[in-house]
Amino acid sequence: MHSNKYFGSYYPVDSFIHKINPVIKLVALFLLLIPIIGSMELKLHVVMLFFTVMLLYSSKVPLRFYFNMLYGIRYLFILLLFLLASRGLDLETAVIVLLKIVILIEYLSLIFYTTSPNELKYGIEKSLSPFNFLSLNLGKFANVVVNIITFFPLLFVTEQKVLKSASMRGLDYYNQDILSKIYVASSSLKNTFRLTFERIKEEKFASTLRMYNVSKHRTNLSTNKINFNGIFLLLIHLIFVAYYIYERGLL
Repeated sequence: MHSNKYFGSYYPVDSFIHKINPVIKLVALFLLLIPIIGSMELKLHVVMLFFTVMLLYSSKVPLRFYFNMLYGIRYLFILLLFLLASRGLDLETAVIVLLKIVILIEYLSLIFYTTSPNELKYGIEKSLSPFNFLSLNLGKFANVVVNIITFFPLLFVTEQKVLKSASMRGLDYYNQDILSKIYVASSSLKNTFRLTFERIKEEKFASTLRMYNVSKHRTNLSTNKINFNGIFLLLIHLIFVAYYIYERGLL
């Protein structure tokens, strides 16, 4: 299911989400984190989830890719439900916690699918530019962050390839009970991590071939200019933040 080469990585189609400045996307993510972390209002989270789904649809990335991201961590959701139940949380609180996780995962997926690695590096560098007075190597830091971000989608993709290979050798993952699946997946972890790190090295080598230099300041005005859609996106996120502030009575 996750073997598609675009799982968790840039999906090149023509949509207004793809054309939004990567700095705007990262700022929007930061703004969204404020009500996600601080608010326990169910209605606000439902609205934010609906808005996120509308963005997913507008991205023109197949919706099954986004759903596959959630499906890939379905057992973590089950474990989380047990943990929430063991702490005696009421149903509404448990639903809000799950909504927080779903919104965050899908929003991050939206950024990954609609922003190329180079644009993401550009966005991180620009977002952190106020800290230039500390003489930090922001290019190198952005490169490390992007490599970490891309590691997990690659891990999921590689995991499915390893599990399919194991199934062909008799360790059938797909037609077993949950305990057997856990055993097969755990026994394949070593190969999964080894192959994933090899893929990361290939990506670094590809960047070297493109003569990417983390020490050089880069611009990409033609694809990263700020447009009306980006400003409108920020305004919507500011409304979420304003509602959260009003809800908490901070003003």
